[in-house]
Amino acid sequence: MRVLVLTKQLYMGKDLLADRFGRFYEIPKMLAGCGNEIRCVCLKYRSTADRPPHTESHFDNVQWDSYLLGPNWPAGLFRQYRRLKKVATEFKPDVIVGMSDSLHVIMASFLSTKFAIPLVVDLYDNFESYGATRIPGMKSGLKRGIRVASAVSVVSDNLAAKVRNEYRALGIVRTVTNAICPEIFYSIEKKIARKRLGLPQAGVLIGTAGALTGDRGIVALYGGFTALSKKFDNLYLVLAGPRDDQSKIPDDPNIIDLGEVPQFQVGSLFNALDVGVICNRKNAFGTYCFPQKLYEMLACELPVVAADVDVMRRLFVGAERFLYDPERPNTLIEAVTAQLNAAYVPPIPIPTWKDQGVLFNDLLGHAAATSPQGKSSGVRALSERQISF
Repeated sequence: MRVLVLTKQLYMGKDLLADRFGRFYEIPKMLAGCGNEIRCVCLKYRSTADRPPHTESHFDNVQWDSYLLGPNWPAGLFRQYRRLKKVATEFKPDVIVGMSDSLHVIMASFLSTKFAIPLVVDLYDNFESYGATRIPGMKSGLKRGIRVASAVSVVSDNLAAKVRNEYRALGIVRTVTNAICPEIFYSIEKKIARKRLGLPQAGVLIGTAGALTGDRGIVALYGGFTALSKKFDNLYLVLAGPRDDQSKIPDDPNIIDLGEVPQFQVGSLFNALDVGVICNRKNAFGTYCFPQKLYEMLACELPVVAADVDVMRRLFVGAERFLYDPERPNTLIEAVTAQLNAAYVPPIPIPTWKDQGVLFNDLLGHAAATSPQGKSSGVRALSERQISF
């Protein structure tokens, strides 16, 4: 099956191609491992000093094309859509996949209509919560693309319910959560992990990695740590990830800021901690997201406390004392204290990207079968044993 994937290139402080990071890299890679012919067209919304405006590369059995939007974004979008029409004409995909944000869902929807090719939409977040949907026509275009798609993959059951009930999706809707890279996230000795990162061997370390921003509730962690440091001797807060100007990291000698660490070092960070903290807020983003770092922390056998948003409430049944209300910092203090005493790791199954590639491939098969071309193209779902890498 030939699959054309559309995605943005820069996200979560990473570059999909340079860092080979995250869902938008892993899903195409795993689909190629299922025997599909994959072409992924990536769009950069801002320039990066070390990469030219257009690149072509082939790795992990995927053809990757990268383009720069440019400063004049209306003209840039027009150019990108013309390129995509040319790619679709030459590549002749059986399925088009729109990933990463509203813009790519809309462009994939346009191509699907123009070329009568089944559309699959992948929602790794509630895209309505993104600022881009304030642009006139963006939200309605997103909803239309989701509604008419032959299949929709979503990152959480909450988001699946929204897609079915609010967007009235006509196609199959399936939850395909985020996953882990098992070669990065696995348990190692704490002292080895701390040595790798130059962290204190003696002391109690709590921390997190990811977006250190106000909209993700990071301020509650800063306030909670200040109070906790009065209760526990030799307590450190370890942070890694991109941050915003509105949520300044406090000036405290026991706060260790690692900056933005390479993805391969995040596993060492989680193994170095005594408790991992997953910050979030009860907003349009937090209600529908599935924090990937939950799986990554648990794969490292790290005890976790998490903001009490909808998806976490279901995962932590029976362990609610390790959840905290992001609007009440004192509950974070209680949850961390409880976890420092209990060191409890919930027995939650942790999928790998290979597992999720099987699910996504099956979803593509359902989508392709909705068209006359798909019914005669020999599309079939593969079991995990049939994946080759």
